[in-house]
Parts: sequence; structure tokens; C-alpha cells
Amino acid sequence: MSKKLLVTALLPFAALAQDPSSINNDEVTVVTANRVEQAVSDVIAPISVITRDDIELTQAQSLTDVFRMLPGVDVAVNGGRGQTASVFVRGGESDHALVLIDGVRLVTSVSGFIDFNQIPINQVERIEFIRGARAAIYGSEAVSGVINIITKGGLQDSVSVSAGLGSNHYKTSNLYLFTNITENTSAKVTANFEATDGYNVKPYPGLNDGDEHGFESDSYSFLLNHKFNQNISGFAQLRYYQNTYEYVDTSTYNNNPHLGKKNEGQVENKSTTVGLKYKLNSLESSIQYSQSEQDDVHFSLVGSSPTFSYSSQYEQETLNWISNYVFNDHFALSGGLDWASQTLGEDTRDNKAVSLNLMTNVDTLSINTAVRTDDNEHYGTNTTWNIGAGWFVNPIVRLTANAGTAFKAPSLYELSPNSGNPELKPEESIGYETGVEFFTDLVNVSLQGYRNEVDNLIEYNYATYGYSNALGKNVLQGAELSLDFDTSIVSNTVSLEYLDAKDANGNDLVRRAKHKAKWQGIVSFNDIDWSLQYLYQGERFDINDVVLSSYSLWNLSAQYQITSQFKLSGRIENLLDKEYETVDGYPAPERGYYINASYEF
Repeated sequence: MSKKLLVTALLPFAALAQDPSSINNDEVTVVTANRVEQAVSDVIAPISVITRDDIELTQAQSLTDVFRMLPGVDVAVNGGRGQTASVFVRGGESDHALVLIDGVRLVTSVSGFIDFNQIPINQVERIEFIRGARAAIYGSEAVSGVINIITKGGLQDSVSVSAGLGSNHYKTSNLYLFTNITENTSAKVTANFEATDGYNVKPYPGLNDGDEHGFESDSYSFLLNHKFNQNISGFAQLRYYQNTYEYVDTSTYNNNPHLGKKNEGQVENKSTTVGLKYKLNSLESSIQYSQSEQDDVHFSLVGSSPTFSYSSQYEQETLNWISNYVFNDHFALSGGLDWASQTLGEDTRDNKAVSLNLMTNVDTLSINTAVRTDDNEHYGTNTTWNIGAGWFVNPIVRLTANAGTAFKAPSLYELSPNSGNPELKPEESIGYETGVEFFTDLVNVSLQGYRNEVDNLIEYNYATYGYSNALGKNVLQGAELSLDFDTSIVSNTVSLEYLDAKDANGNDLVRRAKHKAKWQGIVSFNDIDWSLQYLYQGERFDINDVVLSSYSLWNLSAQYQITSQFKLSGRIENLLDKEYETVDGYPAPERGYYINASYEF
């Protein structure tokens, strides 16, 4: 197992150029922990890596299907495909986990939610998930973790198409093309379509009987890579996404006459990213600019034709420069400058940041230290730090410890005089964790314990319809036990978790279970790969002290490589047809059947 610094590339270039399929599992490298490429064994923070093979084995239909099986994660979805989803990491709020796509911060909706639907699961090459505070690396939002979704890249010419069908009239199709135009220039094109009629995600007996709430989306991307010479390379990427989804009007404000009726949301997102990288001997430096626009329009579907309800326009620009210098096998230093601008309607704010990160690896001891200062024109300056240490007691046992601070800036929507509170302060946290890891030929074991204290939590008061900073501390603490081992022909992955997440008044935070258990078994025989998943979620509270019942969920999937080019896959979701809810009043999907065929030219 390598204990040597492997810092050879910077985001997003590593994310775009790396071909995970060509890497031996014992030599897997990641790019998310410190914004530079490192061997997994050199990363001190707890990390999970989900590869393309993992996704295809489970036949996950969406990103949330993948997230819910990760250690330390709770997922709450307002119904089925296309509906709003919240991802809670280690008991933190749903906006305490920073989400990136190819290293670029994803645009949030006006209400602060990430629209995970805009990233087709069949275009994802790998997902890197870091648990713990990383604000000293990334700034705001990286309070409880970072999720980096890396899309398919390529090294050789490749064309693939796929199509699938499923329950609730689900259908999907996608195209992936990668080609080397010249010796130094390559291009990637993707197109994806997905639709479902859905089901009644929020039943109101007598008000919306028989309603179905569907979802339809299409997305496209284009990437151009060019190597100018041995030292300089660059890329340009365009993305376009739009979806239409139906949901239920749940507002009770002023005795809303449309309660329970069907609404429609339309989302359009356009983004452009360009970058350059310079590499000479031990020095690497990159500069990247990204611009994203998202338009949300909502309609009421009561009556013979849609009636406009409201709309929002959000724009985000980022510019960052990162440099890394490897002094020798033991020391590497990276630093960067970040600028970001966010615009919601007529409101705009800028944020500037400078960061420094020292990675040290001497014999059996690794130490990472990082510090970052963010200067925001609205709420001032935040300085965050992180320090982590890992010590290999012997070749198979490592002890780890991490500590760090983080912050979450209030969104423009939360600060708006019309919809929020201009006096809001940033949320601030300090966290600690310790761990022990065992690496053997028979089993890999990781045990982590953590505690995170959050001040100034931004709360929404459903009685006053306003935002405010909570008094006191939210305390999030827990433990995670992860195991990987083989039993005969079955490869097993197990996660057992305990979480105690309380607000300043000692109340349990909503939609976060104290006890969770997750297991996945994979077996191959007769040219068929089988995967069986089990998920247990304990009781948890929802809004208004509602108790959501515990549940156990089974998913079964299989894939058959009929020829070297043609593959057939299937999935039975909610195998035992369990009735459960992750949000009060929103029944989860019943048993579902999905089949997919793919062909690679």
C-alpha cells in the first residue's frame, strides 16, 4: 500500500483525463480530498469511491439511489423520480454537503436545494465522497462533507448507446461519444433523455385521487480537450439541461383553494467551463473559469391551461487558480485563489478567497494542514482551518485524527428582504474525528467516531414564514463502522452507523435516523453478475414531531454481457414491496422493475 505522495494533477483536469477503468483497485487515486490527485491510502479523511462498475452492478436509477447506500448518509425524497431530494451527511443539514460536478460547484435552486436530477446516472464515471469538514479547501457549504461527481472521460475512440424501460412508464435513452480528433485534440459528446409518468407522490384523499406526478428531462454536453505542448493543455466544456416535473401544491397559506392540486416546475440550466493547465517537473498550475445560469418557472395545472405561479433566475460565476509544488517524496505544497459571484434576480454578491495546503508524508506518518480565508462583500471574512494526521502503526493498521472548522454562508434567497432576512449570519462549525483502519487480505475495516458543533444554524419558521439564526449549538456526533470482505464467492460491503443529531434545545433533527445498516453482496456465475442490496433506516422524526417508522429495503439487480459489445441489465427496486416514507405524507415508490440494454461500437 503506497504511503508516498502521488500529487500529479489538479481539478478539473484530473477528473476529466483520468480513466478509472485503467487503474488497479489497489492503486486508486482520488482528486477531491485536497483538490490534487492522491493515492487513496494517502487521504486521511474518510473517503468512499463509487466507480462506473459499481453503478452498473447495482443498476442505480439516480444519484440518490447511490447516495443512500454511502456511509454516514440519510436521503429524504418527496416521492419518486424527479422530486425534490435532501441528502444529509453525518447529521448535517442538506446544504452542509458541498456537491461538485467535475470539480465545479453545482448551482443550487432558489430554495437552496441541489437538483440531482440534472446529472444522468449513466453519464457518471465515478463519485468521490469525503466525510468531514473541508471548508479550508473549498469554502462555504463543505461543513459535513464533499461529493464530487465525475463524468465519463476517455482515452480511446468510443461510441455507446443505451435504452431502458421500467415501471410507471419509465423510459430512458442515452448516447456517449469520445473521439481523438488529432493526436493532441479530443472531443466528447453526450445526450440523455429520461421520462416517467410517476405516481401520486402526495395523496390528499378526495382532492387529488388518481393524480400522477411525472418527470421528463433531457441533457447534452460537449467537451473539447487540447494539448498545446508538453507543458500546457486546456479544455472547454458546455452543458445544457432541462426538465419538467409535476408536484403537489401543499401550501395552506390563506386557506389555499388549490391544496393538493397539481403544479408543474420547469428547470433550464446552461453552463460553460474553460481551463488551462501548466506542468513542468514538480510544478503544476491551473486556472479555470465557469459560468452557469439556471431558470426555474412554476405553473398551476388547475383549470384547462397552465397558470403562471412564479419564476426565478440564478447565475453563478467562478474563477480559480490552483498551484501545487512537490518538493520531494515527503512534502507537497498547494495554494489557490478563488473568486465567485452569485446573482439572484437583482441581488448580487461576490466572494474572494485564498487558501494554502501542506501535505507531509514521512515514513509511516502523514499530516495534512490547510487554511483558507473567504472575504464576502455581504457578511465579511471567514477563516477556516483543517489538520489531519494518519499513522501506520504497522503495515495493516492505521490510526487517524482530523479536526477542522467550517462555515455555511446564507443563500441570496435567505438574505433577500422579500423572502428572507438580510441580518442572517453565516453558520459556523468546529468538528473532530478519530478513526482506526485495518487492511488485510481477508477484510478491510474502518471505524470512525466524530463530533461536530454548529453555531448560528439558519432555520425556517413555518409559523412566521421567515428565516433566523438559531441560538445555541447543534451537536452532531456518531460512529461509523465499515467492512469489506469476501465470503466464498460473495463480495460483501457493510456499513453500520449510529447518529445522535440534536438541535440547541436537545431535540432530534428531522429526517435523520439514529441507527442505519447497509449491506451489498455481489456474486458472479454463469456470465451473470448479481447484486443484492439491503438498507435499514431506524425511526426518525419529521416536522411537527411526526415519527417516521423504521424500514428495511431490498434491491436486486443483474447484468449479462451477451457479447463483448452488447450488455443487458435489470433491477428490481424495493424487492419486497415495502411501504415506507422518507418525508411525512410522501409515500416512497412501490416495487419497481427496470431493464436496460447497451451497445458499444
